[in-house]
Amino acid sequence: MPEPLGPSPDPAEPAPRTYLVWALAATVLCFLPLGLVALYYGLRVNRAVAEGRLADARHDSVIARGWLWATIVIGLLVWAFLAAAFALLGAFSD
Repeated sequence: MPEPLGPSPDPAEPAPRTYLVWALAATVLCFLPLGLVALYYGLRVNRAVAEGRLADARHDSVIARGWLWATIVIGLLVWAFLAAAFALLGAFSD
């Protein structure tokens, strides 16, 4: 009997994280364009897990996490810039 090609999937191996909840929160609260990309890759993780492609799911999970962090960092920078701009323009003074 020939050996199977590649490693066999381990049924006890947990599915990778999708980061969907965090991506949704970051999309709404931080920075919409990058958050949509994080959501897209989170959904790709779900699809890959459902199809049994755990290697693809792990890869997409790493990408989703990277886009999530980019969304948070860029969002915080944008909010800080807006707060500084409004403060310099006197929007918060009486």
